[in-house]
Amino acid sequence: MRRSRLAGIKYSFDNFMSRGGLAVFLALLTLFALSFILLSGLRIVFGLLLPDETASDLFAQMWRVFLQILDGGAIAEDTDANWLNRIAGIITVFVGLILFSSLVAFITSQFEARLAELRKGKSAVIEHDHTIILGFQDRLLDILHELIIANESESDAAVAILSETDKEEMDDFFNDRLPERKTTRIVTRSGSTSSLLSLRKMGVEHCNSVLILNEAGSADSEEDRADADSRVLKSIIAVIAATSKKNHPPIVAEIHSARLRHVAATLSEGSVIPVDRDGLLARMLVQTSRVPGLFSVYSSLVGFDGQEVYFFRPDAGWQNESFADILFRFSGSGVLGFRHENGDILLNPPADFRPAANDQAIILAEDDSTIEYLEDKLERPEMEGLPDFDIHRARESYLIIGWNNKAPVILKEYADYIPPGSRMTVITGPDTDHEHLVSDLIRELGASYPHLEIDWKESDWSEPGELAGLAPEDYGTVILLARDGSNPESVDAASIAGLLQVRQHLKHIERKLGHPPQTRVISEIMDSENVDLVLETGVKDFLISNQFISRILAQVAMEPDVHYVYEDLFSPEGSEIYLKPVSAYFKDPLKPHSYAECVSAALERKEVCLGIRIARFEGDPDRNHGVLLIPQMDEVFDFTGKDSLIVLAEDDG
Repeated sequence: MRRSRLAGIKYSFDNFMSRGGLAVFLALLTLFALSFILLSGLRIVFGLLLPDETASDLFAQMWRVFLQILDGGAIAEDTDANWLNRIAGIITVFVGLILFSSLVAFITSQFEARLAELRKGKSAVIEHDHTIILGFQDRLLDILHELIIANESESDAAVAILSETDKEEMDDFFNDRLPERKTTRIVTRSGSTSSLLSLRKMGVEHCNSVLILNEAGSADSEEDRADADSRVLKSIIAVIAATSKKNHPPIVAEIHSARLRHVAATLSEGSVIPVDRDGLLARMLVQTSRVPGLFSVYSSLVGFDGQEVYFFRPDAGWQNESFADILFRFSGSGVLGFRHENGDILLNPPADFRPAANDQAIILAEDDSTIEYLEDKLERPEMEGLPDFDIHRARESYLIIGWNNKAPVILKEYADYIPPGSRMTVITGPDTDHEHLVSDLIRELGASYPHLEIDWKESDWSEPGELAGLAPEDYGTVILLARDGSNPESVDAASIAGLLQVRQHLKHIERKLGHPPQTRVISEIMDSENVDLVLETGVKDFLISNQFISRILAQVAMEPDVHYVYEDLFSPEGSEIYLKPVSAYFKDPLKPHSYAECVSAALERKEVCLGIRIARFEGDPDRNHGVLLIPQMDEVFDFTGKDSLIVLAEDDG
């Protein structure tokens, strides 16, 4: 019976101690207090049996016990005491050493455990109005760079990153590659991106937006992309569940599959923004390849280091003014169109369009702080009429070398854009894994677009003599697609090698003909750090894949509805950005014209003027290659016959 009772007490004590932390601390404090009481009582009893002249009163004896428990050196005070009290002092010191050292060891271990927990990123994030990023990818650097620029006007901004990657590894990565963060703090935590507990620790209920990165890239297999998409979808559901379903922050997520993008969008109407990374890049590549100089325009437009898209509505509404009048309510920022109250986007509306009072203008400006609605409308310049000018849509020709996951979208986009009689030739390597896909797609496009010449060839064009057989000089544009590969550095190395081969061949043709062939070379580059190497090859227009999509994701994370503006801009339907010669707008293009006149002339052509491009600065990166978006209305320019207006129009004619 006694044994079972002792076993029960021991069991209860073990359970209590297994709670750890506070339970152990309280147990040690309790033992400390009990030991002090018992040892004080022992000292008092010994003092009664054999009085101690060095500690005559009761409180002096208790004080000595307390000191000896805390500090073994305090036993020196018993040097002149009698032998009985010396024994009491020895017992006290011995017990004190055990208890006090245990207490110190416990506190030390708790501190170490807490520090280890902090290093592992398990603590809660106490932030408000911050941006949460789920996932850890190389392109995260470009995203953070854009967010840092966007937050420059904020005194204290925060970006919180949750990933299964070790916190110390993430911190070291950012410390090495992103030392300058201005007013933005980067907070990292380790944990599952679909864990409700981890998401709540990130302060998901108080953040501005959540950006979910996809682990799979363009070069990964369909199986890997599908698996990564499923994990992104799971994270979306977790974010919604971790917050109020009707009040969760906007969620921006990269999803490859069109089917799963539709599923994601229906999870919470209007609050989940699924982004088609490959689709956006493909459509952007098509547009920049068709319009010389458009790459520089998009470089200024996409991202926060230049002009970007904002939404604006005056406090008093639009007062039933027409779009033509509203354009002259702004100077240094321009109106692209309107976002209706239901979220629909309207770009390049008719001049007489009158927005509803609650409609928001889609504004292109350097910063939201620079947007100024003028109470006194600027005077619209009177135009002397448009010149008789017709931009002839000549036949276009494209040589597309290489194949990746974006290639099908690129071919379909070209087929929608290019005029009848144009041709496209696709070159794939003899060892491609997409032979059946390519042949089926070429056959399908040929049937759907009989007015186009679409061809496909297999060629190991990197071999000597093979490139000459393809005759790239006979095409208006040569496009080099980045090969499939998970390592951006090796992918770009192959792209740059291909660029050098094409440029070398074109130089040979130039020497042979006595003049350079009218062939533009467009290249897809993964890593922005390789830009300087690409420029050395003589290529002026190229698409930096990771950088562009990172910039778009950063913008959408700050303002989710910007995604729908880009979707409209990059689609074949509706209006797109074009560069058109100034001679299409002015009867005397060589005389000085103000930017207000440019805006008014574009309106006459049912277009929206976004800026100008000065041809003589095309090769000057310090002047943004001649691209100037949204200058002041009263700024005057001396145009030449080679200069262009940057306009938002329904077609290039």
